[in-house]
Amino acid sequence: MVSGKTRVFSIQTIVDTAIQFGLFYGFILIGYLLARLSGKGKETSQYLNLLLINLLIPILFIYTLLTSAPDTLTELPTIITIILLIHLLGPALMYLHLKRRDYDNSTKGVFYICVTFNNALFIPLPLVLMFVGTIGLPVVIIFSLTQMTLLATLGSFMGAMFGGENGGYSKITKDALTFPPFIAAIIAVILFLVNFQLPGDIAYILSFSGPITTYLALIAVGLGIGIRFSLVEIRAALEVVGIRQFLIPLMVFPVIAFSGLSQLPASILVLEALMPPAVLTVVYAKSFKLDSEKAATIVTVGTLLLLPVIFFVPFLFG
Repeated sequence: MVSGKTRVFSIQTIVDTAIQFGLFYGFILIGYLLARLSGKGKETSQYLNLLLINLLIPILFIYTLLTSAPDTLTELPTIITIILLIHLLGPALMYLHLKRRDYDNSTKGVFYICVTFNNALFIPLPLVLMFVGTIGLPVVIIFSLTQMTLLATLGSFMGAMFGGENGGYSKITKDALTFPPFIAAIIAVILFLVNFQLPGDIAYILSFSGPITTYLALIAVGLGIGIRFSLVEIRAALEVVGIRQFLIPLMVFPVIAFSGLSQLPASILVLEALMPPAVLTVVYAKSFKLDSEKAATIVTVGTLLLLPVIFFVPFLFG
């Protein structure tokens, strides 16, 4: 027999979850409508991304690591190993896939970059903040930091190899290594290792970076969908999305399950493995003169296909 207290708790949990979903999809819808109706979607997206990338996300990275418990990163080697697996499975599977296809180098380069680098921040960050809280952010930060290192090295190699823009290799590597969240994460790790403590007042002020970043990141996702919404070449997009968002998670799930990781980092890694290709892949495609329109289509299709999966996030986090 279910007690009244348990029933009230269950109803409250359902209501809270419904509110979180409403906020998640609501802010994405706001961004989408801004892009489609205002006529200034690209400008708004550009300014919002600058605010997020150059200020809010770096602040959030530093605040999170400096307010984390020392035992948060004890599973670091296992976490990084799985992150590398999530990234490297993509190009390996794509290589096998392309052996049976005849595409030009511009398309191949886009396929390799999009299947390798997923959305490590703009979707998982707000989801973790909404359903777990800041306790889960160190894993998101580690994932992002590892990805930026791979993007600066492996990603630049892919772009230079298939785009033929060898002269742009050093520039794009420099841009990736000077990516503000990347620098902020390194600074935060150094401060964390020397046991630096944020003063109470500053910590309180910086704590607001979490909710602000959450909702603005969701608006940015909506803006991106609204700007790039196009279903041309959807078949090519599905070739990449099928590997990125279906085969890779399917292969990684058992590894995570038997890795011995505790529930929280394991759940966040599963969530990261489900993410669509990153918006940064479009930037990379443009930088190396690859087919950036195809990259934009892949990112949009992958993001749209992910949205229904978000309903299962509460089950993932228990």
